[in-house]
Amino acid sequence: MFSSELVEVMIRLSEAFGPSGFEREVRELMGNLLAGSAAISYDNLGSILAVHQGQADEPKILLAAHLDEVGLMIRGSLPGGYLKAVPLGSWWSPALIAQQVLIGSRNGKHRGVIGAKPPHYLEEAEKNRQPGMGELYIDVGARSQTEVAELGIAVGDPVVPAVKTDFLSVTNTLIGKAFDDRAGCAVLVQVIRELSNNHPNRVIGAGTVQEEVGMKGARALANLVRPDICIVLEGAPADDFPGAGGIMQGKLGAGPQLRRFDPSMIANQHLVNLAIKTAQSIQLPYQVAVREGGGTDGSAFQIQTTGGVPTIVIGVPVRYAHSHHGIIHCGDLEATVTLVKALIQRLDAATVNQIKLNPWG
Repeated sequence: MFSSELVEVMIRLSEAFGPSGFEREVRELMGNLLAGSAAISYDNLGSILAVHQGQADEPKILLAAHLDEVGLMIRGSLPGGYLKAVPLGSWWSPALIAQQVLIGSRNGKHRGVIGAKPPHYLEEAEKNRQPGMGELYIDVGARSQTEVAELGIAVGDPVVPAVKTDFLSVTNTLIGKAFDDRAGCAVLVQVIRELSNNHPNRVIGAGTVQEEVGMKGARALANLVRPDICIVLEGAPADDFPGAGGIMQGKLGAGPQLRRFDPSMIANQHLVNLAIKTAQSIQLPYQVAVREGGGTDGSAFQIQTTGGVPTIVIGVPVRYAHSHHGIIHCGDLEATVTLVKALIQRLDAATVNQIKLNPWG
């Protein structure tokens, strides 16, 4: 049975408002959740740091999860009151059509819907292609630019999916927004909450900003922390849906995904092997992935500091990432917490030194 505390943390983080560049609500929530479990500080870009001291000051083990979610930013309004927006992060534009959104303004949050030309008005040539982002708009019910201004909506306001997180009928599955990467954030929070003081290192939990727009928070934070080991906690795209192909490496309910490769980073293989041995030793399910696409903060942490940092990405599989409604399995969240805690216990100075000396394992 999964932890009700962990699920509550997951739901609260998922529902928080936090697109790239506007992560304050998520950061404040994470700080509140970690109060009393770690020493909290912040960097100059807005990332949060939570230090949990073990039996030694070194090695420094960085757990990193990004605070931001994919969103939009208001670019302006049309004479009829419709709003135009640009993406914050990677969207497939058809997935946005007819979906509800929340716009954060100086007067609070306003609900709207993503509009596009209805089927009844499409030319034949238009019916056979997908609309681009520039053809979409947000309808908040306003009839003029004046009404938009009266709502307090202005150029530069952030936008996120308007979604509540809840259980599906199938046991242990949650549906909600921003599981990339609030799933990683939830794991980070729970790991630090559950850590005792006898781990042989110093653990630094980091909620990074602006991952979805170029890993900017990770680049800045890497130079500040200068960790010895980095464990990136992600909401990794699942591949267990129809049409995903024959090789399945991110199945819901099959445990955390240990990533050996993606186009942005080749993981430290010694560290991946240690994670696999750790999972096997405690009889924990896991999945090993070689990804054909995507990237994470791991690529920034790995090379941003002088000499480099041995890095691994541990992912909670997420169906339909970068859309309004993702699906995760609570058992995967729980297993990822268990694995990361066990891995931290193995990362003493001697082991970390061997990982650095022999990155191939």
